[in-house]
Amino acid sequence: PQNRLRDEGRVRLLHLGLGPDTLGVVSLELYREKVLAAVAGSPREPLVRRFLEAAVAASPELGYERRGMGERGFGDTDITHLVAAGLLTVRDAGSWWLAVPGAGRFVRALLRGRRAVLALIKRSRHRQVPLRELEGLRAPPGAALGVPFLLHDLLG
Repeated sequence: PQNRLRDEGRVRLLHLGLGPDTLGVVSLELYREKVLAAVAGSPREPLVRRFLEAAVAASPELGYERRGMGERGFGDTDITHLVAAGLLTVRDAGSWWLAVPGAGRFVRALLRGRRAVLALIKRSRHRQVPLRELEGLRAPPGAALGVPFLLHDLLG
């Protein structure tokens, strides 16, 4: 019951790179739209379309192994192009996580912002800052996502 939407192919789980057990959930249709928009008009578009049909839509897995990719008709060159397009990130030798193009920039900004807000708190007098005071602060360097967003993330 808890994996029904994933098993029906309506949503995908994605490994976000924020920790070993941190996953994101995205509608398969929205994922498909965003990926195709990211590669529209590029020479990689036919490969990406084939990958979306043969691998992403066909399997609810979080990642892919070299053997499984070969069975689906994707060679090393294809995998290299999919990594370059942002659809796969390297998990370890011979395996990859499914990814969202451009998500790496967001993850880096989130991690940098978390560190900046936590460093600000650690520098305070008693390592405590009232929430209202934090919410009113200008974003410290490295907190491009904004203090309110980062506070919601940290408190969550």
